[in-house]
Amino acid sequence: MSTNSSVLSRHRLAFSIVIALLLVAAAIPLTAYVIVPQFVRSKVVENAPGTAPSASATPAGAGQGAPSPPAADSSETLAAGDLKRINPVDFGTGKVLVLQVGTARFLRFENVEIAAAPAQHVYLSDHTDGSPGKFTDLGPLKATSGSFNYEIPAGVDLANVKSVVSWCLQFKTTVTYAVMQAT
Repeated sequence: MSTNSSVLSRHRLAFSIVIALLLVAAAIPLTAYVIVPQFVRSKVVENAPGTAPSASATPAGAGQGAPSPPAADSSETLAAGDLKRINPVDFGTGKVLVLQVGTARFLRFENVEIAAAPAQHVYLSDHTDGSPGKFTDLGPLKATSGSFNYEIPAGVDLANVKSVVSWCLQFKTTVTYAVMQAT
């Protein structure tokens, strides 16, 4: 009987170790992707392209080396879309606009709230389902909330841009996206 209880004890110990390792393995991505990003939020407020800067609109976290859009008399909205909630972890709210100021074109995130995730990039995509498809990378997401701009490279054909995708490079997933409609 003693041998059987000893074997049973070892099996219980091995089973407990396996369960503990599985729990740790599940906790690491949960912590990295769900819990920590809730505390890592950022806000940037930039003037819209084509508007004169105001003293009250000082960007929080600005001064990251990005050039300010040129001030002009007016801008024209070429396309617009609303950010979508994909699931409880991957979401965004607010407007995304394509603006033209003179010959320069800008992508503007306006009054947005976007789920925090590591290594997010902004893509101009040829798909409407939230996947990157064939895309132009405009660079890292400037903030998880606020209003901010990206200059669109001159060589980008806007006729091929169907959506704007916020893509998490680390987890290879869409955080949010907006299907763009010509205005």
